Amino acid sequence: MINLLLCFLLQVNIYPRNAMWDRYTIMPPLGKVKSIATSDLQVFAVSGQHLLFINKQSFTFEKSIYFDCVPELVGYDRYTNDLWIVCPDRVLRLSQTTYNLREYPISCVVYRFAIDASMLYIEGTETSEKYALDKTTGVLSNVSYFPQNLSWYKKTSPSDTREYPFLNPYYYYDDAQTSQMPFHQYAITSIYDDGMYLYVGTDQYGLLKYNKISLQNERIVHGPLDSRITTVKKSAERLYFLCTSGISSYRTGDKNWQYLRLDRVVTDIVTIDDDIFLARDNLVLRTSGSLEFPVGNFNTNVLSLGSDEDNIYVGTRSGMYKIIKGSSIEIPFGPDRYAVYYIHPTEKAVYVGGEFALYKYNKVIEGWSTIYNFGVKDIVSIENDIYSLGLNNQIIRYSDVVDDSLGTDSSWMLLPYFNIYDIDTDNDVLYCATYSGIYYYDPASATYKVIYNLPRIHYDYVFVIDERILAISKNSAYSLPLEYRD
Repeated sequence: MINLLLCFLLQVNIYPRNAMWDRYTIMPPLGKVKSIATSDLQVFAVSGQHLLFINKQSFTFEKSIYFDCVPELVGYDRYTNDLWIVCPDRVLRLSQTTYNLREYPISCVVYRFAIDASMLYIEGTETSEKYALDKTTGVLSNVSYFPQNLSWYKKTSPSDTREYPFLNPYYYYDDAQTSQMPFHQYAITSIYDDGMYLYVGTDQYGLLKYNKISLQNERIVHGPLDSRITTVKKSAERLYFLCTSGISSYRTGDKNWQYLRLDRVVTDIVTIDDDIFLARDNLVLRTSGSLEFPVGNFNTNVLSLGSDEDNIYVGTRSGMYKIIKGSSIEIPFGPDRYAVYYIHPTEKAVYVGGEFALYKYNKVIEGWSTIYNFGVKDIVSIENDIYSLGLNNQIIRYSDVVDDSLGTDSSWMLLPYFNIYDIDTDNDVLYCATYSGIYYYDPASATYKVIYNLPRIHYDYVFVIDERILAISKNSAYSLPLEYRD
């Protein structure tokens, strides 16, 4: 009974858990690539807590698996087509066909390991630590020596990289058009030589593939700059992801990631035609490559941005402003003195989520009114209803009736269910990020339903864009096609 309980407590969870039935995919961020292995068809790489699967021929990203432990090394078993992953206190065996996972506890710090037909050989950082793991029985035993002609998977050291002079200076720079930190060095953190090609892993620069004869190389950027995605916006052709480290994007239907690495944190973005406008500190900036051009300068920090056909709306810590498109003049507009967290323009109105109230600007009669006195941090619309997320993490529904009155509106109601951290919509239902999964609220039936095709974990943000649900957790971004919502 005690052994069973200990096994349960030590169990590693992976996502997706079932290769055949799980419909979602994971968007892994650019992390530190610690280990690389290859098969005849694929390249496997450990990046942060993710295991990446890359097509070997086209050198394109295929999928990833997230581990709730910290993988250090990966090796390919050509006898069984399984993958062996080393974590700090255990060795994992992963079946590629089913995602079935077996765990083998180990007490040493693994320096390297090798695989043959029947055994897994492990060497620790201490020279006396030599082990053999029987692949059939799972029995771990001490050995005094290893067989000859084994192919080892090991941690990369600086001396390993210097065996390849063409990698000099052994780090990489961003192109000046893609970074505001063009002189930042991205170190080589792992290499793997499979004969014709040398695979190079880096810290936050992606994965590279070198032809050892011609020295030509390819690079793959497999995901966003980091996992802290706070905003997703769509232009005519591209999807933009605002991360802590900058802006990542890809062309719809393409999935070749590009990025603009920023030297300071941006609080919000809007896309207008082909231009990106940033909110940073007390400024609104228009970007062109890595260059920035001031559009607005305010007395306090900018918290939120919005736009319609005529204006850019700016929410600050001390009120709201608008900037007429094509100009750089800040015009006070609407709520003042208090923080403005969210701006939601529609065809006939502008809804503003403030620190103490939800405000409405009626475009028909050009006047403001207060809808209710609750702080609001997010707003979406479904047909004629406005759904706002309060600072207390509860949803409030308001019937959007545009008329010639500026009186106090009472056509709103609190919806049940608390602890909702973010909302979005596909113009059909309302999606909610919670501490125990992604739910959606169906206005037709006035009920909440859980999306079982996504992991039941804590999510900070949810976005619905490009016919997909993007659910953002602390460590990963999960993507599920809308067709698998139910």
